[in-house]
Amino acid sequence: MLKTEIMPEVRLTAVSNGVRVVTQKIPNMQSAAISVRIDSSTRNEEADCGGASHFIEHLLFKGTPTRSADQVMDDFDRLGSRANAYTSQEEVFYYAISLASAIPPTLDILADMFLHSSFPAQEVEKERGVVLQEISMNQDTPSRYIYNQFHQGFWRGHPIGSPILGTAEVISSISRERLMEHKHANYLADATIVSAAGNVEHDRIVDQVDRLFRELPSGSVKVKKPEPGWKLAVAEHAHYPRPMEQTLFYMGYPLPPAGNEHRHELAVFNQILGCGMNSRLFREVRERRSLAYTVYSMMSSYSDSAGLMIYAGTSAERAQEAVDVCHAEVLRFCEETVSDELLFAAKEQIRCSRLMALDDCETQVRRISNTTSLLGAPEPIALSLESIAAVSAADIRVMAQALFSGMAPHIASVGPGDGPGLPK
Repeated sequence: MLKTEIMPEVRLTAVSNGVRVVTQKIPNMQSAAISVRIDSSTRNEEADCGGASHFIEHLLFKGTPTRSADQVMDDFDRLGSRANAYTSQEEVFYYAISLASAIPPTLDILADMFLHSSFPAQEVEKERGVVLQEISMNQDTPSRYIYNQFHQGFWRGHPIGSPILGTAEVISSISRERLMEHKHANYLADATIVSAAGNVEHDRIVDQVDRLFRELPSGSVKVKKPEPGWKLAVAEHAHYPRPMEQTLFYMGYPLPPAGNEHRHELAVFNQILGCGMNSRLFREVRERRSLAYTVYSMMSSYSDSAGLMIYAGTSAERAQEAVDVCHAEVLRFCEETVSDELLFAAKEQIRCSRLMALDDCETQVRRISNTTSLLGAPEPIALSLESIAAVSAADIRVMAQALFSGMAPHIASVGPGDGPGLPK
């Protein structure tokens, strides 16, 4: 492992109005990434503005009092910057990648968008059509459709379960004024994180943020919570008939929220279970049984909930077998201790992946922003690698027994026929 003292320096500072600035300096890189994150999204939407956070994400690129929609992108282009954004259940993330020397003017543009977007009426109507087409695309794409159906079913009754894009009915009718009202209520200083990764200077970014974001209203977002006693929906299945060649399915198991005491054991567990061509799911489902071309596992972690998810695509005739095999591989961790060789290889895969990701500024700016939000501070690479290295085979088995023993998953599938049921 690389020594701690040559790992990238990570620093966190709160400016005068509460906006947090987190940087990870990676010297000798030509590139850098800059981002502005708002810790409020789908989970905080009311019924009459479902999908507003995502709609607003689109509209922030559509002009300010000093820049038209075309000028926003022209200004990024003139700097050689590549700008983009995404919306998830708990945050909206605006970012750009550029040469390190272009980060200050790139942040000027992002700040102008974030603070001063004017939502021109004609742009709202044009973008309304774009979002409606995105909703239609998700409905027409089986893998996206079943992910959305699974997510809404697994997190049913929780604000996180609301669809990110909203519904065609709400998006068709929501007004410009309602969108602006939602933005003003949620784009607050305490919920804003500005992150930079690459060959950047922390103090310079802090000074610029303090100046540019000074007018952002202070205050904290009121986060919507589920009803007391709410739990993830498990031990149930839903099938959505569609004339297709394959049956696609997701399986979900509850996990403790982000920042939980098992997160490092879970990272190693997930690596062994379903990450890559040497994973147990790949070997058993694809290589030995020829049940699927694609099969993998992943974890979705939120501030107050999380889940382990398994995805596969198979024939309708063998979908139940695929579900049974995937479930058996999860329970296998409860019944046996992984070998030293397998444990070493999994930890080495994680270690190398995280170190190689230091060459990717976009990955790093997302990582330090996410850990700052979910853990309260950016997690240094050295600390995370030390925690992964300390995970033992016994730790994984004890964790698996605590989380998965006797657990039946939530299953959602799309395809021909009746679909698979719960594992047998």
